[in-house]
Amino acid sequence: MSNPAEKASEETLKRIYTALNNGNSFRVEAGAGAGKTYSLINALHYLINQKSALLQREFQKIACITYTNVATDEIKSRIDNHPSVFVDTIHGFCWSLLQGFQAQMREEIKILNDEKLNDKIEEAGGLKKQRIIYDLGYRRASEKEIFIHHDNVIQLFTALLSKEKFTSILKSQYPIIFIDEYQDTNIELGKAIISNLVESKSDLQIGLFGDHWQKIYDEGIGEMVSDKIVEIGKNANFRSEQKIVKFLNRMRPQLPQMEKIPFLTVKLKSFIQTIGVVLEEMGKVVGIGLMIYPKMKLENILEM
Repeated sequence: MSNPAEKASEETLKRIYTALNNGNSFRVEAGAGAGKTYSLINALHYLINQKSALLQREFQKIACITYTNVATDEIKSRIDNHPSVFVDTIHGFCWSLLQGFQAQMREEIKILNDEKLNDKIEEAGGLKKQRIIYDLGYRRASEKEIFIHHDNVIQLFTALLSKEKFTSILKSQYPIIFIDEYQDTNIELGKAIISNLVESKSDLQIGLFGDHWQKIYDEGIGEMVSDKIVEIGKNANFRSEQKIVKFLNRMRPQLPQMEKIPFLTVKLKSFIQTIGVVLEEMGKVVGIGLMIYPKMKLENILEM
């Protein structure tokens, strides 16, 4: 007996694979219990199987951006730390690219409007040619170094996405970028990703996985929408009971979910169907026996 949730999940994967094959950016909208991470991991395995050799020849990788160290470790584990995929938090990913653009970062720092950072820089004698460093996220400055905050990393990355040289290097290194829990992307960064990466004339693909109803940060963008982003709804729920799924569907009719039929329920229904077939066949045997031997007792017919 097929499972509605599993069918819906398989359909989602087919649509993801189609988008990847067609070179489209896409957004997987997966409600609570839908199995979002399962879809993301399977999409990564699909790309590894299809493109790993090409990526390694071109010295490229698939980027997979997360918002927690726990998510990073889980994804790395489930793809066995494959060398064709770079998995890191949003700050780790951004800094991996930013650190090579020291002069550009110094220019942008002037207009970040970070008073705490500006005060540290002034105390150190002003902004000169210090090296920009991102380490613990604690602001401090000296004549040789400036240590920036976590927020500054996102601000600088957002600013440099409008620079052609920066986006060109980004695209050359990561032709495909997945963002897990996309709804928590900083608003300005999310807008910059859409305008400078998704809607620009390039072959770069963005895969968004999440649910804009589950945004947990006030500064999160929520829904990321563009004519260039294919929307893929995952109509499955593997976690909740039937009553809860029905309640969720009433709350959110635009993303209906199919519940998973419990394993025992599936086996029980299969057992009942089997018993029904057996009883039907026994009925046929008894009927034929009575026709042939109308005076014979029922128990004797069944023993024949």
